Amino acid sequence: MLFFESTGPFDGEIVEAVIRAYRPLLQRLADGGPFAHVSTFHRSMLATPDALEAFDQLLGEWRRSGLAPIANAYVAAADIEGRSLMMPIFANVFSGFSPFREFDRFEAAEALARQQLAAVE
Repeated sequence: MLFFESTGPFDGEIVEAVIRAYRPLLQRLADGGPFAHVSTFHRSMLATPDALEAFDQLLGEWRRSGLAPIANAYVAAADIEGRSLMMPIFANVFSGFSPFREFDRFEAAEALARQQLAAVE
């Protein structure tokens, strides 16, 4: 399970920093079997076009490494800035790659991710 706490808004520079942090994890993830990913957003989900481009590059690295989370859950309360705009964008980015669901509570997202992991073990 990967858990992230993210506070936006996001620009390309911050997403590229996240990518650099992810790279050492890629091999460990590949060797560890199925995994799920839960990101909880605080303050804002807004992202600049260069941030979305960098995020798409991260997913490209996952694809090239043969990695695809069995579940991706994004958590943002209704009052998080940009939630209604960004959730459909993220759903589109993940489509055709890996299952994606949005939640307004962490507990529900974690439960889904754990359920998905248990189903493949």
